Amino acid sequence: MLFNSYEFLFLFFPIVLLGYFALGKREDSNAANLWLVAASLFFYSYWNVRYLPLLLASIAFNYVCSGVILRDRKRADKRMVRKAVFIFGLFVNAGLLGFYKYTDFFLENVNFIAGTDFNLLHIILPLGISFFTITQMVYLVDCYEGVAKDHNLVNYTLFVSFFPHLLAGPILYHKSMMKQFANPETKTVQWENIARGFTLFIIGLAKKVLLADTFMTYVSPGFNDPAGLTFVDAWITALSYMFQLYFDFSGYSDMAVGIARMMNIEIPINFNSPYRAYGIIDFWRRWHMSLGTCVRNYIYIPLGGNRLGEKRKMENLFLSMLILGLWHGAGWNYIIFGAIHGFALIVNHTWKRYRLRMWRPLGYTLTLGTVLVGWIFFRADSIHDAWLIMMAMCDPSQIILPAGGIVEKYFVFLKDSGVIFSGDAMFMGLKYILVGSLCVAFLPSSNRIVERMKPTIVWAFVVAAVGFVSMIRMGSYSEFLYFQF
Repeated sequence: MLFNSYEFLFLFFPIVLLGYFALGKREDSNAANLWLVAASLFFYSYWNVRYLPLLLASIAFNYVCSGVILRDRKRADKRMVRKAVFIFGLFVNAGLLGFYKYTDFFLENVNFIAGTDFNLLHIILPLGISFFTITQMVYLVDCYEGVAKDHNLVNYTLFVSFFPHLLAGPILYHKSMMKQFANPETKTVQWENIARGFTLFIIGLAKKVLLADTFMTYVSPGFNDPAGLTFVDAWITALSYMFQLYFDFSGYSDMAVGIARMMNIEIPINFNSPYRAYGIIDFWRRWHMSLGTCVRNYIYIPLGGNRLGEKRKMENLFLSMLILGLWHGAGWNYIIFGAIHGFALIVNHTWKRYRLRMWRPLGYTLTLGTVLVGWIFFRADSIHDAWLIMMAMCDPSQIILPAGGIVEKYFVFLKDSGVIFSGDAMFMGLKYILVGSLCVAFLPSSNRIVERMKPTIVWAFVVAAVGFVSMIRMGSYSEFLYFQF
């Protein structure tokens, strides 16, 4: 079930919201939480019920492991047991994710290097497995280190399976969520939260169906046939994906936060205008913020962070980004994506270390250029395809502009330089790239808009109008891009 579907908007979520607040009036607060658990499991099963046992088994396993870790945390004689259960829990979680996500990638590389002929398993990746696995691995770490202490089965199951975040984040942290699940105030109707949450949801819906899905028209043809791209086509393809991913993930993040807020539950803001970043360090403070925080706290810092000297700091940064890239997908293109960002972070930190200055517009340009190259590898089916696209972007000898109309009328003199004028629908993508650029550069972030909103008739009319137009455009549903990870 998609957030951008009629069954979610007009059936599933209204029923969930009404049931949640109705059960919240009871003295037993677990009833409302049980309702959300049931709704979340149904939401997950709607995609493919075959993977529900996998989710439930994962929750049960980690709940038992965390129970042992928490039960024996104050007993010195049980320290080795706690450590063994902790390591075993992490190993099983990593093994589960590795089996579903990386088995075929591993076999492909073994076959290539060793000349073997192992059959690929062609395993279908269960939806959300990366997110619910990493959420629970982080929880086990927090239990082992004494950060997490609550151990309620209903609340834990809700923490893992809570449907706004289950399939594509943000990554939740046990400490901040359990207090909210246990608080009776979150189960009472609060109209301000409903209004602000609904507004944020509509903004996210508009980003998805009016912007992200429009860019998709210019992304798929180019990445499906990179060898046939001209100079202009290659740039339109790459920039269109850059904006498609931006508005798709931003839209999902807004919708997830908005849905939770309507239920008086605060989940982490995951997106804060990353294309306005002045450097790659700033970019990762704005893009997929919960994942960046997770990588910093649970990979970079345990590796030593910046405590072991400058050289080790750079190695830790690079390794952390390689892991982040590989977490997104099983392929060398994802590893290269991580390597690009790892190298860029090293350069950025070195630049800051020597307190060098840079003209701010140049900083923005270099940051976005680095991000663009990374996204090409991120989206391409192979390293070869990514290379073809970048080569086309660097080959102005193959410039083809659309025939007829304003472009040929005012730029006909370019024919003397070898420019060809021919009918090309891809060129129409430039106007959407311009619209996307203006939105990214000048519009305030969704969260800022919502926090500044005033519940007036005009505001209600604007939100209703945007929502109406967005719902009309929802005729053909498209999944959010981060669902594949």
